[in-house]
Amino acid sequence: MMYYAAFATFFLLGVASAQTSLQLSSCLTKDQNLDMYCKFTPASDPKLQKTCYYMTENKLVGSTNMSTIPDSTFKNRATVSIAENVCKLNLKGFSDDKPKNYTCFIKQTATPMSVSAVVDKSKLQTCSAWCVMQHSGAALLLAFLTFPLLSELL
Repeated sequence: MMYYAAFATFFLLGVASAQTSLQLSSCLTKDQNLDMYCKFTPASDPKLQKTCYYMTENKLVGSTNMSTIPDSTFKNRATVSIAENVCKLNLKGFSDDKPKNYTCFIKQTATPMSVSAVVDKSKLQTCSAWCVMQHSGAALLLAFLTFPLLSELL
């Protein structure tokens, strides 16, 4: 049984670390701004530069690359920042009456990865600490499941 637990633990950790996935979530601030969080798996080489940008309807909303110019619709309204494994978009004055498709692009290698989500203002949650906690729910679940398996080894 102990060997099974050890194998399962290393398998879960190996699969979790080998995935290069993107998760996109959004919420509405109390000031009616749109916050989007694009969570990604960092590249194995920490020296690689990470670039993140958001697009909607073939228009650049914002980017961490300062040499790119956002569409005039979003100029001076959108800020994009990247910290560790999360790229955040803050779009001020979010007033879309109809749902729009937003795409997050993460570039760590030659080919950028992307994930899209339809944002409907009427269905957005209000941003809160709990909302931010939900972004890392899978990691917390994996951590809680790993510790009991490791305790059997000791």
